[in-house]
Amino acid sequence: MVFRVKFQVLALAVMCAFLVAADFAMAQPGGRTRGGGGSMWGQVSQLNLLGQEAVQKELELVADQVDAIKEAQDRQREMMRDVFMGARDRMQGLDNEERQELFREIQEEMKTANTELEEEVMQELLPHQISRLKQLYNQAQTNRSGGPQSGSMPNSLVEELGLTEEQLQELKEKAAEVSQRLKEKVAKLQAQAQNEIFSSVLTKEQLDKYEELMGDKFEFPAPSRGNWGRGGDRGGDRGGDRGGDRGGDRSDRGSDF
Repeated sequence: MVFRVKFQVLALAVMCAFLVAADFAMAQPGGRTRGGGGSMWGQVSQLNLLGQEAVQKELELVADQVDAIKEAQDRQREMMRDVFMGARDRMQGLDNEERQELFREIQEEMKTANTELEEEVMQELLPHQISRLKQLYNQAQTNRSGGPQSGSMPNSLVEELGLTEEQLQELKEKAAEVSQRLKEKVAKLQAQAQNEIFSSVLTKEQLDKYEELMGDKFEFPAPSRGNWGRGGDRGGDRGGDRGGDRGGDRSDRGSDF
């Protein structure tokens, strides 16, 4: 029991540090990022954008500016180490409610520290660089949220554009409608492409046999990606993902012959 409690405390501390890091972690120059400028935890900040070589080139940063950004990154990593060690110690003996409250406190502290650090770095940039960086930040946030077709909008853009709750709801509804139409169009184009490819290579007998082998089209359920902790879940995801997508594509081919 004692071991379990200690393990839970440590796990919560690790989670706390990582989740706080998600709000402002900076991508390393040359490191892998997804969707245009975020950390591995899926968040975007102007600081992590500045850590990317491609963004530095876009802004035409000089050596002194790059050095200032790197120095800020070093301080950021040191701060994260301190947060990790401090959160682990401070969570000892707390119940769940107290841990949640502590997490919120740490999160606010780190956001404040990050804002101050970001403002300090911004002083190294010229006005046109700051303006362009903000545009890149908006683009990166939009990419992360899935773009207009997802029906969502980053909070910063919602505030800048002054979008109302009614407009946000309309965006979601319109995005769902357009997405369905797009899906149908893509399916038709895929079927046409498959038909053209197969009909130019396979004989009629082969096409007939292919259709027989594939059978009627089956709509595979979308794979669940919420739980990767167990082997059964991973296997199910892989099967649904690979078998489902491929099977669906192939059955499209057969349905047109």
